[in-house]
Amino acid sequence: MEKFANRIERILTPFGAKLQNVTFMQAISESLQATLPILIVGSFATLISSLDVGPWQGIVKSIPGLIPVCQKITSFTSGGFTLLMLIALAQLYCKKIEVKEYISCTALTVAVFLILSEVTDGNIASSALGMRGMILALFVGILVPKSVQALIDRNVRIRMPNSVPKFVEEGFTILLPACIICIAASVINYFFTLLGYSSFQTFFYSTIQIPLQGIGLSFGGFVFISCLGALVMWPGLHASTISAFIQPLALTASAANLEAWNLGETLPNVIEYSFMQSAKFGGGANLLLPCLIALIFCKSKQLKSVAGLGIVPAVFCIGEPILFGFPMMLNPMMLIPMILSTITTYTIYYAGIVSGMVGQFTGVVLPWTTPPILNVALSSSTPLRAIIMQLAAMAVGILIYYPFVKGYDNQLVEKEKQAEQMISE
Repeated sequence: MEKFANRIERILTPFGAKLQNVTFMQAISESLQATLPILIVGSFATLISSLDVGPWQGIVKSIPGLIPVCQKITSFTSGGFTLLMLIALAQLYCKKIEVKEYISCTALTVAVFLILSEVTDGNIASSALGMRGMILALFVGILVPKSVQALIDRNVRIRMPNSVPKFVEEGFTILLPACIICIAASVINYFFTLLGYSSFQTFFYSTIQIPLQGIGLSFGGFVFISCLGALVMWPGLHASTISAFIQPLALTASAANLEAWNLGETLPNVIEYSFMQSAKFGGGANLLLPCLIALIFCKSKQLKSVAGLGIVPAVFCIGEPILFGFPMMLNPMMLIPMILSTITTYTIYYAGIVSGMVGQFTGVVLPWTTPPILNVALSSSTPLRAIIMQLAAMAVGILIYYPFVKGYDNQLVEKEKQAEQMISE
């Protein structure tokens, strides 16, 4: 087992290090995290207006103007999320690749996205600014700053005298690249209208985004990516290194579910953002579960003390104290349960939804730190059954971790006894 673990470490550590240093992936991950609170505000507005538990709807309807206010919030948070995320992404990526004119470049990036977007009666379609345009926005948010950088590096710019104020100079520096990029975007969009698409965004959505969602949000694709996230945690990398690939697709699926939920229609997606959180106990690799086992069943002073310190963060999906304190990281005994528990807990929850035992998630997006039980209670269309299913998945995950944690505990107890004997001698 130790030889196998060493081989895995030799493969994963350099791979993960390279992945973490991919600048555009860092920018995408950070921009999503930066704008996620806005999406959460919209989700809570939807939750307030549409939650149908006991007398709640009667209370909501009795307050004049509450429903329209909530709907307005949802429209301009969830409905405009892609545009807001694009602004953050363009600015973050410009700074990472050291484009000094990052403010002008951010404005240019938004302009290019709008040029490529769906237009209805001369106006930008509201769907273009929502999750429908998410994947295109990610591409535009990376390609435009990179193109600006390439053109400026090749001196495709207007140089101004030193006496000109800096903000004026930056505007003129980006003027030629902006002309070239905007014309190119407009030509591309026009070309695709000749092919029968209403816009480039329509082409992109139907031929790239939908197939990507079909792969990434299929059960096999989702579990594979989740296991890869658990796998890179083992050498000490953060799971967000991998989750950045799936998070935009999951948020798009959540938006589709939320729209259907508000209209009283069938929810289209089983796997979406809240599903990602439903069977993830203590963050990636379910690190809350070994923490609970250590607190209840283990005798090692090391595991007891680490679990005591790590239990509260783990409840709120922050597993680093357990990852580095147990340690789970580079621990040959923990590699198998980290992966196996990820597969099993998601499989149980997915099977529960597909079989009809549990309802789908409504598309409400909650903070990733929302504790288990509460997260499914607020985001599932069948809260009580969702809680029962989550507890069942947690119990099975504990059973998977138990023999490995206890085996490790026995090793540590023996080492602690030997250390005590040496001290007494």
